[in-house]
Amino acid sequence: MPDTADAPGAADTPESPDAPAAAPRALAFRTERRPFGGGEWHAYRTLTLRFEPGEPVALAQLSWRDIGGADAVVSFAPDMSAFLGVRTAAGGTPEEWRGHAVEPAVDPEPQRFAVTTGGSDGEELALLVADGGATLTRLSWTDRAGGGGAVALRTGGLPAGGEVTGSVREVAASAEFTEAGEVAESVLHVRSDKWLAPEPGPCWLRFTMVEPVVVRYYTLTSANDFAERDPREWVLSGSVDGETWTELDTRTDEVFPDRHHLRGFDITGPARETPYRHFRLRVLRNGGADCTQLERVRFFSSGPLHESFAGHRHAPGREPEPYGGVAARPSTEPIVPASGPFRGYVEQGRRPPAVLSDPSRLTTPEDWRAFLSSYSADMLRVSADDLIDVTDDQRAASWLGFEGATEAELAALEERLGTALPPSYRAFLAASNGWTNISGFTYELLGAADVHWLHEHPDQPLEPDYVFDEDGLKGPALFISGESDAQFWLLDAGDVSPDGEWAAYIWASWFPGLSDRFRSFADLVVEERRGWESLEGSSGNPVHPEGADDLLREGNRAALRGDVQGALDAYEKAEDKGSGAASYLRVLLEAFTEPRFSHHDLRHVLHREHVAAAVGPERLRAEAVPLYLDRSRSDLNAATPADARRHWAAQLAEMLPGVPVPQGDALDDPAVADWLAGRELPEPPEFEAALAAARALAAEGDTDAAWAAIEAALPAWYPVEENRIAPVVLLVDPALREVVTPRRARSVVYTPRGAERTA
Repeated sequence: MPDTADAPGAADTPESPDAPAAAPRALAFRTERRPFGGGEWHAYRTLTLRFEPGEPVALAQLSWRDIGGADAVVSFAPDMSAFLGVRTAAGGTPEEWRGHAVEPAVDPEPQRFAVTTGGSDGEELALLVADGGATLTRLSWTDRAGGGGAVALRTGGLPAGGEVTGSVREVAASAEFTEAGEVAESVLHVRSDKWLAPEPGPCWLRFTMVEPVVVRYYTLTSANDFAERDPREWVLSGSVDGETWTELDTRTDEVFPDRHHLRGFDITGPARETPYRHFRLRVLRNGGADCTQLERVRFFSSGPLHESFAGHRHAPGREPEPYGGVAARPSTEPIVPASGPFRGYVEQGRRPPAVLSDPSRLTTPEDWRAFLSSYSADMLRVSADDLIDVTDDQRAASWLGFEGATEAELAALEERLGTALPPSYRAFLAASNGWTNISGFTYELLGAADVHWLHEHPDQPLEPDYVFDEDGLKGPALFISGESDAQFWLLDAGDVSPDGEWAAYIWASWFPGLSDRFRSFADLVVEERRGWESLEGSSGNPVHPEGADDLLREGNRAALRGDVQGALDAYEKAEDKGSGAASYLRVLLEAFTEPRFSHHDLRHVLHREHVAAAVGPERLRAEAVPLYLDRSRSDLNAATPADARRHWAAQLAEMLPGVPVPQGDALDDPAVADWLAGRELPEPPEFEAALAAARALAAEGDTDAAWAAIEAALPAWYPVEENRIAPVVLLVDPALREVVTPRRARSVVYTPRGAERTA
């Protein structure tokens, strides 16, 4: 591809021979489309490209297909100033497509891959094809010198850390099915059903963020029934002020092939770089039903990345050769500290550097010994009494594994299997020939003599009651785990990355099928270690407790600022470090944003002794118990609300033996009414006055005026006790039940309050 000096719009004056070469840039094309065979051209989305297989090339033709089934093929003018092509939307008909080069409004960074086959040492592939469609699965090209190639791309899933859906303060709809709870807020939550608008379109969802955010990618998930209700044509727009709207993305003739099916969409053009506070999804047409529905909507600041590519390429006049690579990752730090494998970190009780958890760098037996040494030390320190079949020698050596397999043993295993082992698994066996207690649920990884193809021993060690479904596996499955709590590990020999790694899966009795796919055995081990650390921390046995109090305070400050997502992120990190207060406050915050499930979440955390100890019996009695009883009042379908309270109160008494919970008829005693209404918690005087006014207005039936009184007083609310983040009374007071709707409850915690309130 041309560099900056050759890009459209650049000056025609040639560069000085001594001038440094300009950095490569993406090419942007303003495109148009029309029905195949003729008709008027209509403006379409911008196409942005950058393709450098080793170095920039002058493309003659490029074609691609995305994960949704759409495909395109384009042929370029010799100077790359224009293209002519054909594109077909998923489930649609072919269209003519053309484009003219324009100066890019932005120069997005391409994804880079380290070439592992068919390239020289250190060679990279830089790839960017942004046409507004879904993530690519296939790409082929020819260049003007006569070379070319084709590759298949594997997607690594949704971007980690790039989701901004948590910034949504409020979501509204043109219409919703309130009686069934199929309301606008449902599209924000995993556990809610769906949004249903009793109209075929146009209809809309409008999202208001806490602050302006950049959205470059979004996903829509189809709902549970009737494909005819799925959106087929829509426009996503952004707005700074909620009045003037800028079109970000337009879709026509889109199809969701299944129920609960997630589809992702890139936003192209300069608007993708503009922060907006408001977003509107306007569904113009559905599949022909009289209602429109969606299960979930999510927003991201970046789209999914690919994890690898594999295919072939050829130089001019040469035979094709294999061509593959894996997503490049930074490698600025050594995996093993110079002082030895984690020794100093473990002895001092400090966490090893985060880079040591990067699975892409567990490639040698030495890497594995370092990783597993620290893992063993952590497990023996935190979970010694819960470990299975650990010998005295292993405890003394602080090593839950064994001697490494010899090269002869590894070669014998490969000969028995008839294939080479994936690199990270082979290096693991060389470091330790099997393992004990690799996670909280898998107590044994088999040694080289015992691993086997699943089809050769289909009933071992699976128990008769378990039904194993191999759907999703591409080839024979290598069974590598032994004793476990209904969980087994598999490597898929038919799903091989260009660097030789096999995809890894967990099968467990509590999964509907296989687990999510892991790119390699190393990825699976690292993720299981993270999961074990999180589970231990949330149970009150933190692996790395340092910094928990700081994270708790950070979460409280974010909560009072109205930064709900920031608070939840901080609380979850503190929870992993063993903070019982963070566990409690996380659930409390979620009670405002998703109240339907708050009593289940409370029950889940309140049975943990370290949570009750951190919060204290007085706080639990005044805040948690009323919230739990109120939110569970409709959980027993066949019982009256009073019967439901009695049922759950009995459970609470067992769960919280140190907290006096009234039982039976005592729950109906007027003397406990104020307590069950959450009125025992102290509130700031100004807010208490607003509550009294709101109750009086609600008694007169003026719920809007009652809410206005509360809303006006919210910014002045402040925590009068440690670790209070919001007025729970708003969720439990029966006098305010018709006032504080779920939508208003959500807005409470997005309102800056107290000392953290901004001007």
